[in-house]
Parts: sequence; structure tokens; C-alpha cells
Amino acid sequence: MNHPHVIAVLTEIFHTESGVHFGSIHEFCQELAYYSQKQQVMLYVTSLPMYLKNDQQGYCWIDGKWQQISVPRAHVIYNRIHSRKTEHSCLFEQLVKKVKDEHIPMFNHRFLHKWEVHQLLSNYHYLQPYLPKTELLTTKTILDDFLEQFPVAFIKPIHGSQGRNIFRIEKTETDFRLDYSTFTKDMVQQYSSTCSLFFSLKERIKYPVIIQQGLSLKTVQRRPVDFRLLCHRIHGSQWQVTSAIARIAQEGQFVANIARGGDIVPLSSLLRQFYDKKTASLQKSFLKELALEVANALANEADGLYGEFGIDLALDHDGKPWIIEVNTKPSKQADTSTATQAIRPSAKAIIHYCLSLNKQKKE
Repeated sequence: MNHPHVIAVLTEIFHTESGVHFGSIHEFCQELAYYSQKQQVMLYVTSLPMYLKNDQQGYCWIDGKWQQISVPRAHVIYNRIHSRKTEHSCLFEQLVKKVKDEHIPMFNHRFLHKWEVHQLLSNYHYLQPYLPKTELLTTKTILDDFLEQFPVAFIKPIHGSQGRNIFRIEKTETDFRLDYSTFTKDMVQQYSSTCSLFFSLKERIKYPVIIQQGLSLKTVQRRPVDFRLLCHRIHGSQWQVTSAIARIAQEGQFVANIARGGDIVPLSSLLRQFYDKKTASLQKSFLKELALEVANALANEADGLYGEFGIDLALDHDGKPWIIEVNTKPSKQADTSTATQAIRPSAKAIIHYCLSLNKQKKE
């Protein structure tokens, strides 16, 4: 049977005692499958090795479970590979060549790292005021420069995710304090000079990192707050915000990431803690507008095709918005505060974007 719309979700596939599992996007794949069926679309989940085989196999949601069957060639591929190492492999190169030769659109082309994102967004003069000062940390001079300008600086791995391996440096009157996101507050270490601090960082960090201006963010009960806005492409260059939440850092943590034990609250209710109703509404509109500008700019600048971004924004004590980070493969566990069986707007948005890509291809 020829299906007019066939979507392949490309990810890592695990085999467990209770059956096949798609890691952190397992439940999301189920939502995609439910919604695909409602839209008369064939959707299957596949891995890189499975997709490149001649006898193409995939997992379809049939009779309430994932079953492996022979599947047709996809019309659109949604790339949810979570390993950066896999994206740098020969297999992935083969896939990119194959989809190019067969004219199959594949979106969420690859991970964009933090330094790359900063450079791409810096090309847009109207986004520059919202970007914290950021540099690749390669020399002690750069560290000195930041610590002269800012009382607090952050060091982040360019390929990092989920708030892991972030260092916070605070300059006091007498020394420099280093705090590490993986440890508790007790792990703060003190250095009398930038020389000893830089040497210690060099010993610990064996991967490329950026250094970023520390911001004095708004807090709730002294816990820092940031915002995750999930943006999806509708068609062409049009984007929409499908989800907007606030994240409150766990007590004693300086990273407001859910993976680090933070709390999720609706964006509107959080803003109402800071502002009156009218101002909260204006701030929410501005944050959404800023997120859409970021999505549009990145989609224009980055090589390959992108259909979704998780954009992390924050407000400082003066109420000024800042662009903290952009995720090219945003978590599917953090964009909702309820674990209901309802199909999330983000799942619907992915299917509609796939349909628009397929339609575009046929025109």
C-alpha cells in the first residue's frame, strides 16, 4: 500500500526486557504515533543502522505496542539522534548523502554547539543587546578580562547539555570562588589569583569551553529563574511558540535545569509573581517575540534544516531579557508540567511541519 505521507523518526533504539525503548523520547514518540494515525500519516521509529539497510525496517505503533515491520522509504525524516559522537560518524555521513541523493528533507540537521550559536546570533544587530558577553576560553588573558569586567562569570562546555559540567566563578574582595554545577554548595573552592584559578580549570577541563558574563537573574526564594520557550516551524520561515514554561533552580543550585532538580511552573503565573497583570502580559509577549526572532535567525544562518528549537531566556533584576542558550534537540520531558496522556502541542507541530515539508516537495 502506498502511503501519501511517511515520516521516519530517527533516534537511538534500546532493547529491554519489557520491549523496545526509544530513550528520553519514548513517550513523545507515542504521542507522535497517536497524532499521525489521526492525520492518516504513516510514522515509524528507526535507528541509523536500520535506516541505512536495504531491507528497511522500522517500529510502528500497532495494536497498542511498538512492532518491527518492513517500512517504505520516508518522505520526511525527523532527526532525534541524541549522541553528538554518532552525528560525527561515517554512518551519519552516509545518511546525509543518502537523503540528499533521494531528495528527502531531514530536519534538526545536527547539534549546534554553544559557541556556534553565539556567533550566528551575533550576526543580527537587533539580537546583540540580549546576548551575554561570551568568548571561547583559550587563554588566561580572556579569563582575566572577564573577571575584571564582571563579578560573576560562567564556564560552559560548548557541547554540554542538561546543565552539566558548568563552573561558576565569583570574584570577592580577597579571592575567586569556583562552584561546580555537579556538586553541592560545599564543593566551593577558593583561589587567591587568576593564575592558580586558570591552572586548576586547565587541569579539570579537557574539552572546549566558553566563558560567559554572569547575570543577576530574577529569583524566587533566592532560587534563580529562567524560561524555556519551545519554538516550532509551521512552514517556510514561519515559527510559532508551542510551549512556554518557567524553571526555578533547586535550592543551592545555580542552574535552573530540570535535569538538575529544578521546578517547572507556567510562565504566566511566574511573571505574575514579579509584575502586575498588564506588565506580566507585556513581558510574556516580549519573551515570545524574542524567542521567535532567535529561532528565525538560527534557521536562516545554520546549515541544514531545523524545525524546532528550545530557547532558554532569563530576566535580570532590572527586567531585561537575556538569551541564555538554544537547544537544537530540546528535551521532550521538560516542556510540560503534567504527565497526562494528552498529545502535546509540540507533537502536533512536528507532524504538521512534516506534512508541510512533504507538500512542498511535491509542488
